[in-house]
Amino acid sequence: MKKVQSTCNYCSIACNIDFNIEDNEIVSVVPTQGYPVNNGFCCIKGLNLDKQNTKYPNPVYPLVRGKDGEMEQISWDEAFKVMASKIKELQDKYGRESVAFISTGQLTTEEMALLGHIGRNYLGMNGDGNTRLCMATSVVAHKQSYGFDAPPYTFDDLELSDTLIFIGANPVVAHPILWTRVRNNKNNPKIIVIDPRQSETAIRADEWIDIKPKADLRLLYTLANYLIEKDWIDKDYIEKYTEDFEGFKEHVKKYTLDEVEEKTGISKGRVEKLAETIHKGKRVSFWWTMGVNQSYQAVRTAQAIINLAIMTGNIGRPGTGANSITGQCNAMGSRLFSNTTGFYGGGDYDDENRREEISKALDMPEEMLPTKPTIPYDQIIERCITGEIKGLWIVATNPIVSWTNSRKFREATEHLEFFVVQDIYDNTESVKMCHLLLPSQSGLKKEGVLINSERRLSRVVPALRKEENEYTDYDIFLGVGKALGMGKYLDKWKTPEDAFNTIRECTKGMPCDFTGIEYDMLKDGDG
Repeated sequence: MKKVQSTCNYCSIACNIDFNIEDNEIVSVVPTQGYPVNNGFCCIKGLNLDKQNTKYPNPVYPLVRGKDGEMEQISWDEAFKVMASKIKELQDKYGRESVAFISTGQLTTEEMALLGHIGRNYLGMNGDGNTRLCMATSVVAHKQSYGFDAPPYTFDDLELSDTLIFIGANPVVAHPILWTRVRNNKNNPKIIVIDPRQSETAIRADEWIDIKPKADLRLLYTLANYLIEKDWIDKDYIEKYTEDFEGFKEHVKKYTLDEVEEKTGISKGRVEKLAETIHKGKRVSFWWTMGVNQSYQAVRTAQAIINLAIMTGNIGRPGTGANSITGQCNAMGSRLFSNTTGFYGGGDYDDENRREEISKALDMPEEMLPTKPTIPYDQIIERCITGEIKGLWIVATNPIVSWTNSRKFREATEHLEFFVVQDIYDNTESVKMCHLLLPSQSGLKKEGVLINSERRLSRVVPALRKEENEYTDYDIFLGVGKALGMGKYLDKWKTPEDAFNTIRECTKGMPCDFTGIEYDMLKDGDG
């Protein structure tokens, strides 16, 4: 029996798991002892990772819809030829932006980067990920507040804080490993939950602040104003490290305690008590997730949380921070390396220095690189309905179910001349509508790197070997790229390790610089 240490690909925590393998079958799944994220513990999802490789008879070969409307099996070579010829045909007829892709946070970083290289760099199409639906608001808040998209914390802060404030977050259910870290906190921390619902986390907290829906920003601004009035702020930190505090101070002046109960449902006394708790805390951390990110005025709400941390000096020290918890397993990888909303490594498309650096790293002429971010997910769907987009490539997601308006997405597919779905299952609602199915293998057979919420890079190591004609998403992208005739532009992408080294070059000099990390350093280690 052999043991393979790999990374769980369910949520953004990225626990490490030991797979015990015999005759290419998973005998048992055991959380990795000593791994800094989960240290021998994981949730029920991680313990059932082997179910990704069930005996359900998924197709190994691609399926194409025939003239009779039935799906027919074809070879991989045929599928790649169909894919390449249809994309070229549509782009020749309707323009480069007549084809688009929608991906996910469930791919490895290398897969995301290669899809961006093929779709955005080489084909010039638009392409977005469902990570935008989860995290775009926090991304904007981070960029506007810090100048770069990077949550400034580690999971250790959960064990080091003396005051933890969860806003629109329910880690007991959504991120149980993080809640375990809270329970491991030896400081007897004060735990406060701000949420309209009495969630599982609120039940376990010291205090549940049962705010009205859509009232978060009002509460946070009132809290900020009261902290300023009481002079419970870190003037030294503000002076040394911030800009335009006076402007913020002036802005929140109108948010007074007199109106707070009417607007938020939270009494004046409870707001005063919360402010005093923050003031008395030595290591206060603020944590939020989808309850903020997908809410009313989400960017400003996230920024208001960041501002509370900054103005009280609760940032940049152990146990502090304004800490956005990610949703999908590789949302952080998507945000930095999918080449959809930001250049590889988090840069801007119109930054001449970055364009030059990316051009060198990819060994590709600068004029072939995109000059602007992609249009977003919702606009891609709108353009399918209006007929501006004729071909759509869906990767590792099921929008007919997951998009906010399933009827609208179904309508979008009905306007397409070519609809491709790439998935590990052949029975999803999106697959039932597609013209071509590219069946990929699960994370149990993949190789690559995931980047978790705290920006730790972790290796995905194949627990099981691929059988004949089984393709991972990375294999499929390479096959499509070759069929498109990309030639030398795939030289730096032959393997996931090549891709890692390529995108690593793109990080040089950026806040996310990981040029000091070698691929093999991430195997059987601590990430």
